[in-house]
Amino acid sequence: MTKRETKNKTQSSATGILVRACFGAGLILLGLNWPRLLAGKSAWMEQHYSEGIYLPIRRAISALTSLVPFSIAEFLLYFLALGVSALLLVRLIQLVLCKIKLSRLISTLASILLAGGIVLNLFYATWGFNYFREPLAQRMELTIETRSVNELEAFVLKTAIEARTLRETLHEDENGVFAPKESKGKLFQTLTQAYDSLHKEITVIPPDPTRAKQIFWSRGLSWQGISGIYIGLTAEPNVNADQPPLLLYQAAAHEMAHQTGIASENEAELTGYLACLSSGDPNVRYSGLAYALIVAGNALYSADSTRYLAATEAYGDAIWRDFSAYNAYWRAFSGEVRQSADRRNDAYLKHNSQPSGIKSYGEAVDLLLAYDARFGASSDTNQN
Repeated sequence: MTKRETKNKTQSSATGILVRACFGAGLILLGLNWPRLLAGKSAWMEQHYSEGIYLPIRRAISALTSLVPFSIAEFLLYFLALGVSALLLVRLIQLVLCKIKLSRLISTLASILLAGGIVLNLFYATWGFNYFREPLAQRMELTIETRSVNELEAFVLKTAIEARTLRETLHEDENGVFAPKESKGKLFQTLTQAYDSLHKEITVIPPDPTRAKQIFWSRGLSWQGISGIYIGLTAEPNVNADQPPLLLYQAAAHEMAHQTGIASENEAELTGYLACLSSGDPNVRYSGLAYALIVAGNALYSADSTRYLAATEAYGDAIWRDFSAYNAYWRAFSGEVRQSADRRNDAYLKHNSQPSGIKSYGEAVDLLLAYDARFGASSDTNQN
């Protein structure tokens, strides 16, 4: 190879690196700016994306990923994290040993940047655009407004009585804590049927999410304070199976709600709750009721602690045992790792048009009360 040919090859390689780097940076910039670009376009997103191209995209992906019982996304994450780290380490060692030129390391970094930009935009294309659709309350014709303490107290008492009555029929472990005899997988499967029933009552909620999958290394999620996570790229609802069963099935229903295209956390909380109440399994229904009792009870405590304490007399000892065991489990994972994960999740949610960040989970009580105000006792008819 002549000197001119070598020079041309070097220039061509440098140009290729620059193109990849610029294209990757451009894609990342685009991905980070989708929330700003789509602000105020919820009606368009609802019609053309959420109720349009999203559903066939999700159904095509989930038809494939649901064929295996484990979380494909989990193992892809491990593979990518280890693979990228190993690749960079090898390149650094090669550079130190003078086996490669600096341009080779820069080329690798440019390729990683490009891949990151592609993945970021695929995240939005395969699911993330649902953050910018019309609110679920609008689609369900619910009225979100400031509710009186009386309404909140009435909801807590009604939920407590229903949960206490149901809890008396359920299996518990040697410590007297809620512990279903049925396998987690079997109960997750009942939620697919529950969503079908829920769709018949509320047609804006799609009927066909796939069964939630148990994360293999669930303890890793516990350290981060995560009960479940939905991955749109693989259309998989994933659940931390290490957590106590009390809210496990509500967590599964929550992640399945995300798969239907409900992105906002408070909306997924409401949908998960309603799906649990639509289940024919008492364990799943209890999980949903326990969730509602916790968030509504917390809101009542903040509004009037005296009335909250009076309302808790309706809970019963068994429910308190379940709450105590649940709280003890999560207290064991408090620390800097969880706080760091909370900060990341908070920033992620705020970036994607959820201004309350992680507090939006607790704001589901507004939706619970709005739903109860409109439908009231009719919501109980789903408990077949």
